Amino acid sequence: FYYLSRRDLKVTGFKHREFRTIVVWKKESEDKLIVCYNDTDDLDEEYPRDPNVVYGSSRTIWEYERLPEVEGIPQTRVRLVARVDVAGSVPAFIMNRLAKSYSRSLITMRKKFDKSL
Repeated sequence: FYYLSRRDLKVTGFKHREFRTIVVWKKESEDKLIVCYNDTDDLDEEYPRDPNVVYGSSRTIWEYERLPEVEGIPQTRVRLVARVDVAGSVPAFIMNRLAKSYSRSLITMRKKFDKSL
């Protein structure tokens, strides 16, 4: 399937960033699943590109691995490898803010699913 996302950098004068990715997954084994998000142009005909948006590039790989239960609680190891280019000339302080926001969302996700708390 495809995943389109548009991000507001929340900086006056900066255009929104859009990412168009194709999502591919593969079950490596009974205990391991890999999901990969890659850039794609497949949707350009159906959804023409907006000239008021800057198009970024990204590749993200998620690896989910089932681990042994701990005291009856299912466990999963998640590995994430991401490369994101928001395109254009973006100052370091904005990129640092975006990186912190991305990390915060991963921490929030972990807390939501952590049943050992």
